[in-house]
Amino acid sequence: MENFKNYAMATIATCSIAVSGLSQTPTQNNTPVVPFRWQADTLSTEQFIRQLSTASAKEINLSKLAKKKSKNSKVREYAVKAMDASILVYTDLKPFAQARNITLADSTTFVPDQLMSALKKAGNGDFDRQYLSITIEDHNQAISLLEKGAMFGDTAIVSFSNKQLTVLRRNLEEAKFLSKQVSGKKMTADKLRNEEMN
Repeated sequence: MENFKNYAMATIATCSIAVSGLSQTPTQNNTPVVPFRWQADTLSTEQFIRQLSTASAKEINLSKLAKKKSKNSKVREYAVKAMDASILVYTDLKPFAQARNITLADSTTFVPDQLMSALKKAGNGDFDRQYLSITIEDHNQAISLLEKGAMFGDTAIVSFSNKQLTVLRRNLEEAKFLSKQVSGKKMTADKLRNEEMN
């Protein structure tokens, strides 16, 4: 037992020396190397709130457009679901913004980007495909942002992020599935999962 304690203490000491040496080791340009886990994420809580509100405002406008313009009932149903999820994100984000005196982006003041402007002009044949492509990309970005929020030190933001991640990931999978159908590849959910694994 004594040998085990000595071994454990020696291992801890060795790791401590290695880690402290790593943080002091200069690189070629004499900048100290800092282990990844010690590097602070540059995204502040305020930036997180602003970026997420902008993403929600965009998704609400995108979904309104799809609801109005799509001829495909499944795409319209999906648009309603995506819009509801974005409204929920926006609603749940409000208390965080108010506590920090941040004005949230709003779907009525949101300035459409080039993709949305192009989507408004898309013909019936291309609209669904383009809409789903944009919403998939936007969901990926929002999920990436929420994953960062889930690593913040603020437990309320972490809880909020994890709640939204569950919904957005489910919506993303549905958008991918619809995208396959719209592209003419009729697939069951099982076939889609198998294809994504390979």
